[in-house]
Amino acid sequence: MLSHEEQLTRLAAAVPEAAERALVAGDPCFDRLLAGLPLRPSYRATLGSTDTQRIVLVCSTWGQDSLYGNDPQLIRRLLEALPLDEYRIVVALHPAVWDAHSRWQLHRWLAECTRAGAVVLPPEEGWRAATIAADLVIGDHSSLSFYAAALGRPVLLATAPAHAVDPGSAVGRFLATAPRLAADLRTAVDQAIATHDPAAAAEVTSLATSVPGESAPLLRKAFYELLGLPEPGTPSRLAAPPLPPAAPEPVAAQLVQVQLDLPKATVTRHPAELLRQQTAMPPGAHLAADTTEPYRAWLDLAEVVLHTHTPITADWVAATLAALPSCQVAAGPLDASSWLAGTRDGRLFRYLADGLTGRLAASVLRVAGDLPPELTIEVGGRTVQATRK
Repeated sequence: MLSHEEQLTRLAAAVPEAAERALVAGDPCFDRLLAGLPLRPSYRATLGSTDTQRIVLVCSTWGQDSLYGNDPQLIRRLLEALPLDEYRIVVALHPAVWDAHSRWQLHRWLAECTRAGAVVLPPEEGWRAATIAADLVIGDHSSLSFYAAALGRPVLLATAPAHAVDPGSAVGRFLATAPRLAADLRTAVDQAIATHDPAAAAEVTSLATSVPGESAPLLRKAFYELLGLPEPGTPSRLAAPPLPPAAPEPVAAQLVQVQLDLPKATVTRHPAELLRQQTAMPPGAHLAADTTEPYRAWLDLAEVVLHTHTPITADWVAATLAALPSCQVAAGPLDASSWLAGTRDGRLFRYLADGLTGRLAASVLRVAGDLPPELTIEVGGRTVQATRK
C-alpha cells in the first residue's frame, strides 16, 4: 500500500516485481488531519490558546538524531523566549520515546516545562489535533513535520539528519528544503509565521498523497477484494481526530514586566519556574505568585501574591502582607466581577475586573503605586479594562 504515485515509480525502479502488486491508496493518517480541519478552533481552545495566542508545536521522533534526543533543553529555551500571553507551547514526542524511558521518567524530565505552561501530549493521541491547531511546528525528520507542512503550516527544523531518510523520498526532499531553526528563537518563530507561504513548498508537500481524502474507500475496497466479500453499502469515512487529551496547567508563579503610560499599561509575563536555573531576573520584572504555588521560595520572594480560587477579604490582605515580608501587593477576587488589592502601607483598592484583568492590575499597582479610575492594560495582543470602585 502506497500513498502517492511517486512512491510507485521509485518502487518500480528498485523492485519491479513488487510494483506489480502495489496499490496507491492514499494516506489514512493524513486524511484524518484533513477531516479535522473544521475543528481547528475547538482544538485550539482545548489546548488553552486564546484568540491572540500562537500555538507552537514541538514534535520529535525517537533516537539520538531526533529533536529531543539531540537537544532536550530546546523546549525549556522556547518557554524562556516566548511570553506566556503570546504563545502556547505544545509538545508531542514519538511513542518510542515514551516506551524507551517510561511515562514516569518523561513526566519527570518535563515537569518544569508543564509547570511553566507547556502542554505535553500523551503518546496515544493528541498530536493530530495539535498539528491542526498549530501556528508553527518545530520538528525534525519525523513524518509529523512533513504532515504539518502538507497542511500548510510553517515548519522549522531543529535537526534534519540527511542519513536518516531516503533523500529521494518526499520526507527526504522536504528535509533538504525546509528552513532551519535559528538561535534567536523569538525572532525565528515570529519571522517563520509572518513570512510563511505554503505555495513555496507545495511541490514537495503535494507528495503526501495522490488521493487526498480518498484512502478510506480505496483501502476498504482492497481489503474486501482480498477477503472475497462484497463491500458494505454504507459510505466509508475516516473520523476527525478527537479533542486533545491534555490541557495546560495554570502557571502559578510568573515574572511580570510592566511598562507604564497611565492610564495605560503594557504587561509581559514569563513563567517563573524557569528562573530556578538562572541567576538574574529579566529587566524590570517582579515575581507574582498564586497561593496555589507549591514552591515555598516563590511565595517568600513574591512581590505580588494572588489568591484566586475563593473570594478574599480585607483581613486576608492584611494577614498575607504581614506573613510574607517581600509581598508588596496582595490581591484576589471579591466576587465574580470585582477584585480587592492591598498594599503594604495599608491602602485598599477595589476594582471591577475578571480573573486575568484582576491579576494584571495587581502587578500594575505594584509598579505604579496607584491605580487610575480607568486602567487599560495591553497584554499578548489584546486589551482589557479595570475600573476603580
